[in-house]
Amino acid sequence: METKDVTTINVAYPEADDLHLRIDVGACRLNIAPGDGETWVTGTYDDPTGKLPVRISQEGGIVRISQERDWTAFFDVFGRPPTFDLALGAGRPFALTLETGASENRLDLGGLPISRLELKVGAGKIEIDFSAPNPQEMSLISLTGGAGGIEICNLASANFAEMSVDGGAAGFEFDFGGALQRDAHVKISTGVSSVVVQVPAATTAKISTESVLGDLSIGDGFMKKEGSFWTEAALAGNAPVLTIQASVSLGSLHLRTT
Repeated sequence: METKDVTTINVAYPEADDLHLRIDVGACRLNIAPGDGETWVTGTYDDPTGKLPVRISQEGGIVRISQERDWTAFFDVFGRPPTFDLALGAGRPFALTLETGASENRLDLGGLPISRLELKVGAGKIEIDFSAPNPQEMSLISLTGGAGGIEICNLASANFAEMSVDGGAAGFEFDFGGALQRDAHVKISTGVSSVVVQVPAATTAKISTESVLGDLSIGDGFMKKEGSFWTEAALAGNAPVLTIQASVSLGSLHLRTT
């Protein structure tokens, strides 16, 4: 017999100056969207198994939302997995860390004042969209992907300075849509992975590649110069500049313009 346990989540902004939201989930669906209220985190957690309760803790400016791991409930998840539906507030800047297991994750981070983003993705699937510009300068996007599929859209709108990608056997799709607000540097290092990089033709981008025993595919819209692939905007000397260093050991790298 199926049980249903819905938990309401309501987390106010701590009084601390530096805010950090940590979300750690295993087998579930995680949906995150921008909130329209003054509360930091609102939403629900629906656990039909009744065996994977949510845990919320706070220490200073750090708030952690986690899902208890009970592997006896693993097979129960195949019926209807636990689901997080969360809305994040835009009232104050904060760092965001997300650790996922065998989960299905959809995140719209558009317009949220994220100062630093750390993603640790296990064997699940994650889709992230920066649907609106980040009003806060983001120092770093750090992404570690083991397996599964990872897709991030409108990365230029994230307003980041540095982005680091370390991948194993995951499939990556990076869309750098949106308008660059400042120079940004990206370093991608993967093993047996498929990596797709899409850059708008109007973006000033310079991409250097290192492919060891892998497949390299270059689409229209790039010109080879100084050992790298440049967009027309880069050839014209426009600014700001998106610089990408991509190293794929045994997988494939595809460069595209949109």
